[in-house]
Formats: sequence, C-alpha cells, structure tokens
Amino acid sequence: MSGAAGRVGLVLVSHSRELAEATEALARQMTGDAVAIACAAGAGDGGAELGTDATAIAATIERVCGPAGAVVLMDIGGAILSAETALELVDPAVAARTRLSGGPIVEGAIAAAVRAAAGGTLDQVAAEARQALAPKAEHLGEAERPAAAAGAATDATAPAATVELAIADPSGLHARPAARLITRAAAFDAAITLENVTAARGPVPASSLIALASLGARRGDVLRLRATGRQAREAVEALAALLQRDAPAAAHTAPPASCHAIPVAPGIALGPMVRLVRSVPEVPETTVDDPVAEAERLRRALDLAAQDLGSALRGTDILDAHQALLCDPALVDEAIGRIERERCNAAWAFRQAIDAAAAIYRQLDDPYLRAREADVHDVGDAVVRALLGGAAAVLPEGPPAVVVAEDLTPSEAARLEPGRVLGVIDRRGGPTSHAAILLRSAGIPAVAGAAALVPDTGGARAGLDGATGEVWLDPDPETTIELERRQAALRASRRPPGARDGRLRLACGREIELWANVAGPSDARAARAAGAVGIGLLRTEMLFLDRVDEPGEDEQAELLAEIFAAFAGAPIVVRTLDVGGDKPLPYLELDAEANPSLGVRGVRLSLARPALLEAQLRAILVAGRGHDVRVLVPMVSTAAEVSAVRAALERAHETLAATGAAHRWPVATGIMVEVPSAALMAERLARLADFFSIGTNDLTQHTLAAERGHPRLHALADPAHPAVLRLVRGVVEAGHAARRPVSVCGEAAGDPGVAPLLVGLGITRLSMCASAFDAVEDALAGASFADLAAIAEEALAVDDAAAARAARAAARRPG
Repeated sequence: MSGAAGRVGLVLVSHSRELAEATEALARQMTGDAVAIACAAGAGDGGAELGTDATAIAATIERVCGPAGAVVLMDIGGAILSAETALELVDPAVAARTRLSGGPIVEGAIAAAVRAAAGGTLDQVAAEARQALAPKAEHLGEAERPAAAAGAATDATAPAATVELAIADPSGLHARPAARLITRAAAFDAAITLENVTAARGPVPASSLIALASLGARRGDVLRLRATGRQAREAVEALAALLQRDAPAAAHTAPPASCHAIPVAPGIALGPMVRLVRSVPEVPETTVDDPVAEAERLRRALDLAAQDLGSALRGTDILDAHQALLCDPALVDEAIGRIERERCNAAWAFRQAIDAAAAIYRQLDDPYLRAREADVHDVGDAVVRALLGGAAAVLPEGPPAVVVAEDLTPSEAARLEPGRVLGVIDRRGGPTSHAAILLRSAGIPAVAGAAALVPDTGGARAGLDGATGEVWLDPDPETTIELERRQAALRASRRPPGARDGRLRLACGREIELWANVAGPSDARAARAAGAVGIGLLRTEMLFLDRVDEPGEDEQAELLAEIFAAFAGAPIVVRTLDVGGDKPLPYLELDAEANPSLGVRGVRLSLARPALLEAQLRAILVAGRGHDVRVLVPMVSTAAEVSAVRAALERAHETLAATGAAHRWPVATGIMVEVPSAALMAERLARLADFFSIGTNDLTQHTLAAERGHPRLHALADPAHPAVLRLVRGVVEAGHAARRPVSVCGEAAGDPGVAPLLVGLGITRLSMCASAFDAVEDALAGASFADLAAIAEEALAVDDAAAARAARAAARRPG
C-alpha cells in the first residue's frame, strides 16, 4: 500500500485469527491504508486453529517492517514466546527496527496505528501502544491521571493562536475524530495542545491518542485549542474546522446514533435504501453423456462472459485482470479436466474451479490481494450466467437510492449509474477491492464491511459518510438536516465545472498540465467537463476487445470521431492497438505464450499484422480530420519499430489520398516509453519520435522484473522506486535536449504521492483519470519547482521505493 510507505508498521500476533483480523479492521477505521498492518495469527492451514507460528510471524515482520520499523502487539503468553523466537529468525537489521510491545492488543493497535499514521517515530508508536490502557484506567478510577502538561511545553516567544469551541458530538471527542485531528496536526510547523476547560484537564499535546483521551472531553465540554510556532494560526484554523465538522457547534446539531463501517469512497449520501438484486442461477450437480461437447460449451460460455464483462468494464485495467482470469489455466484447464474425468456439467465444473481459486485469495495476508476474491467470483458468475441463463445484477425501479450490496463485484460497480445511485453500502468488501476503485472513480460515496450494521432486513432510508465510514439507518429529522448540511458544505468546497482549465502553476510560476486518460466517449466527455487540457492517452483496445470479430475500418472511424468531438480544439493522443498474449483477441488466433507480457504484444503484434495496423491508422486519420490528433506507439523497444510504424502511417496516408478521402495529415507520432531499452535509448529514439509518453505501469514491471499482481511481489510494483525514477529522469533529459515533449500517462501520474516526484524530475504534462485531478492539484499546491526537484533528488539517492516515498513524506512535514 503506497500510503503506508515511510511509516511505522504494525504486526498483530494472536492465538485467534478472527481476533487479529477484527482488531486490524478496527484500527483501519481510524487510519485507512495509511499504515501497514498485518496479522500473524492462528495456527494450521489458513490460521484456522488456535495457536501461533513463529515462522509465520517472522515472515510477516519482514514484510511489514520498512525503514521506519515495526511494532508487534501480542495477546497472551504463548504469542510473546513465538514473537521473541520470530525476532531471532529475521534479518538482524529488521530485528533492530522491530519493537515487541507489552501493550494490550486491541487498544494498543488502535493507539499505535493513529500515532504511526501521524508520522510518529518507532519509539513514539511503541510508547503509545504501551500506554493504551491509561485512559480506560483513569476513567474507572484505577490509575492516577498522568501529568497534564507532559510533552505539552511550548515556546512563549513563538507566534501563538488560540480558539475555544464546544463539543457537540454526543460521543464527545472519541477515537475517530481524535485520530483525524492527530493526523491533520502533524502537517503543521507548530506545537499544538488541547485543554478541556470545562473539566480542568490538560493541556496535552495533539500528537497522542492516549493524551487526547485523557481529556475526557464529553458533549458540551469546552476545548481550548492552542498552537505556537511558524504555522500557529493556520494550524488552529484548520483543526478548529476539523473539530467543528466532526463535532459541529450548537447551530448545527451532530447526527446521533451513527454506526461505523469502513470508509471506501468519500462523499455524503442520504435517501431511500434498495438492495442490489442478483440473478445467478443455482448450479446443478448433474453429469453429461458427451464430455467433449460439454467442454466446447464451456469454451463458448467463456467467450460470452468476456463480452458481458467487457461491456461493463471497458477501458479499465480491471478488465485486463478479468480477461486474464477467463484464460487462466488454473480455472479453465481445471474445469475442462473435471468435465473429462467426472463427466460433470460445465457450470458445476467451472464453479468448483472458481471456489478453489477464491479460497486461495481468501487466505492471503495482503488485504489488497485478498480483495481479489471478489474478482474471481465476478468471473465465475458471468460464466455461469452464460451457461445457465440469468442477467447481471439490477436495481429495482424507483428514484435515486442508497444501494446495499453483498460483496459488490467490479462489473456490478461499473454498471451502477451515478444518476440513480446516491451511495453504496457494501455489507462485505473493503477499500482495496476493484469495486471500491471503480466507485471512487465514479464519485459514488461508499462504505464497506457493514454486515453487522445493515442486517438483511435493513430499513427504509439510509445515510452514509464515505470519508468517515459513518452509517445511519432510518435517520431521524435532526440527523437528516445535519447530513443535508454536510452535503451542501461538500458541494460548496468542490471545484465547480469549468473552474479548471487543466493548467496549474507552481509557486515559482512553472506551469503543469493535467491531461486525461480515456477509453470511450463517456470518459472523454467527463474528462472535458473536468477541465483536462487534452487526451493524453486514448486507449483504442475498447474497439477490438469484447467481440468475436474484427471491427471494420468505418466502424473504428465512427467511434473515434465521437470521442474526438468531445475534445474539439484540444490535443488528442491516440495509442495504437496494445494487445497480445495477455489481452488476447479471439479472432486473431494468437499463439499461447509462456510469458505474454514479454511476448508478441503492442507494436510487435501490430507490425506482425500490417493489415490490422494500417486499417487502424487509416481510421484514426479519417476521424482526425479537423482535430489536433497525434499517434502514440505502444511497447517500443527499438528504433526499427518506430521507423516501421512511421512507414505504415505514410502508406495509410497515401491510400487515403489516392481515394480522395478527407483525413488529418500530417500527424505527430510519439512513442510509449514503457520498456527499459526505450528509456535507455531515449536520446537516439528522439530522432524518430515527435514526443515521449512514459507508461509507468509497464516500465515499473519490466525494470524491477516484478509482474503486476504477483502475490509475493506487490511491494516491488511501485513507480517511486529509484530505479524507475532514474529512467524517467533520463527520458526527460533526452526529450528536453531534443526539444521533444515528455509526459507521463501511467497510474503514477494520478498518484498524489508520486506526481510531485515526477514534476521534480522535469515532467510538465501528467495524464491520468480525470477523477484524480483534485488530489494531484492538492499534492502540488504551494510547491515550487526547486522544492520538488530537491525532493526528487532525495528519492533518487535512496535504495528502494519505500525510502523514496518516505523522503517525499518527510519533505512535506514541516521542520
């Protein structure tokens, strides 16, 4: 998880896996994915038995313990012995950065996670875990109150600011708003304290969950917020606003009786509650007389499922993952083998293979990979529907509503229409699922993990806050008014349509352009409305995937023209077909490859099928008439490939000219830099290419020899790795020397943790999903190029991605 890099990690060791996972979920409600938290709990297969395993604990510590270290919390005696043994098994350098804490596992995990999320050091996080029982003991009169001013000393000569406000939240200053306050306070160059004026407690530093809990702030209590230091005034204003949002003043009554789920997608939703209706048929356990015919029936169903999923997920990287599952030998070969051996029907055979694969994902420790279980079931349901009938999940007819789902799948999330869906409550699911990613992209407020809060019976209406995880069932009039006020405040804070022109200026005056990655007409319209400068990457695969026949030249031109129309008068970069063994086209009959990501794909496939390439180029030229269209060539490794595509483009132009067809000419031709050889040869390739577009997804994968999505290599799939950043810097320097524009169109461009590093390396064009514009603008706000260049140099000088991100995070913290 990119947000956890550079922070102290947590390892939860328990005899009970259920206890450890529930504790992790509780801690994540406070911090989201800001902190790396992992469980090493239970014994036996999948941790199903009570006990602990020193080897598993050691492996978890090594995975979680980054440069900032890790704190290990344990439940009872045997867990302590196992953790001590585990420290003897890990690398000595890792052991030196690991602290075994005697704090309580539940309270300690929550307190430590909050302190770690705020950038606390290893010793600070460990101390927070040790002291986690202090507020409870004090409340019950079992302990002396800690010295109020401990750690709260301030410089009397420094600039200061103070404000007093009343707590209106019925729960007082409870853990969740306190956790948000600590994280926000860490961003300011100021010493910040809080004092409970009503109860005469404090002041205490605003850096400790334990210290804030010791204030015992209840509803109606007056808090005095004081800050001293360079950013004292800004800190007080920001934290007062945060407290008033979480605990509104008397003029705005706080909503009572909310429950908390896992935050997934920010935003407020309020309205009638409906349930997503699924129609996956029951799978019979019957046999067949002709297994050969049944296997062929399964193959046809796989093709139909690919079309069904493609229509929902078109233009997303998630589609690639689903298509890969439909071709995965672990599923397809296993199902066909079962049909041949047992003569079972195709639906039963494929369902058994799906269930086995889902069980593997379910047992993985990494929450990101564990969330892929929903993807497996999504594919399985599509195939079963193709075999036995049934339709995709649908919403009941009616007004816009809050949708309740049971483990929402990616294809279901993609089919939700923002106009009909006010918000989503997923009774299972989580923040790292592909469905969650799609909901955030669509701007639909959502929470997950709400099974205990939203029973099957549910209620007539629901409200939710996707940023905090709060859920209200059948909210009363007072709560409804407050949620409507929150909605209005949120709408007022968003940049209105047309307020952005896609260009932002750094503090030094340098201009950075925000371009959009799109895959279809709706994407293009949304990106134009969001203010994108242009289309930085138009993925043309959507014209070719999800069908059993090759699209005609006229059909391609027609759809491209619809996309181009949304960006009339703006630059449009069109990438030629980027498919191959990992994204197969059934009508091309591609050979199976042992390693398709390094096989015949991208430009290699296009040059191997010249008729396919030239038909696409003619369609681009015809649709591009009257538009600023540019052609982008994917997966370039050699100069010869660029020359060959340029020759094909010339032939396409000559063919159109000979027939008198109106078309765009000439067109700029650039290359994707996503193979290390292209990055290293950028100086020479600049003689043939009119511009460079860096694809950080594949560049990262190929540079670090780490397949994206590999369950054991997830930590390496980070574009902030200094090896990747060095290649980016080399491309930028080669481009500038040859006066060739250089942009980044991979996911890193829209990552607020990486985009500043890219700008610091000299990138001035970032192309991303339009929904990422706000986050990237916020990440760059107030920075000068000199600041960002210094941060980038620090990131280049370290050893790995975690350290590079830590350098970036440290640079953002004052002092």
